[in-house]
Amino acid sequence: MYNRILIPTDGSAPSEAAVKAGLELAKSLGAEATLLYVVEPVVARMLIGPETIPYYPELSRDLEVAGKQALERAEGFAQYLGVPVRTELKQGNAAQVIVEEAALHDLVVMGTHGRSGLDRLLLGSVTQKVLQRCPRPVLVVRLSEPHHP
Repeated sequence: MYNRILIPTDGSAPSEAAVKAGLELAKSLGAEATLLYVVEPVVARMLIGPETIPYYPELSRDLEVAGKQALERAEGFAQYLGVPVRTELKQGNAAQVIVEEAALHDLVVMGTHGRSGLDRLLLGSVTQKVLQRCPRPVLVVRLSEPHHP
């Protein structure tokens, strides 16, 4: 069964929904969870070198702080549920790091933004890349939009 669950987060609403679902699943299974945040280098996102961004060190620090905050929120929910949890803050390509970490787990639970068309082409989909490469099962949680009458 699933004893070790990897839950990557990027702090977004879909990711937070996946954290909630993943931790609730871990609680119901008596599993432990690893919360993972991957800080991607800004230059990888923008296709430019750090020398062209005068505030690159500050931007990198801000991304790391955002990651720590997302992990703290998720860890707080895990403690509330009583789920044993570890947190990991890593650097690199998000999809690649998630796939590498997945090899040490039984299941990956992650969110998706549900982008399509040009947004997906320009922004990519970490979830899609993980689905294509992951050696373990992946449970994808999509944030449901509120229904408006």
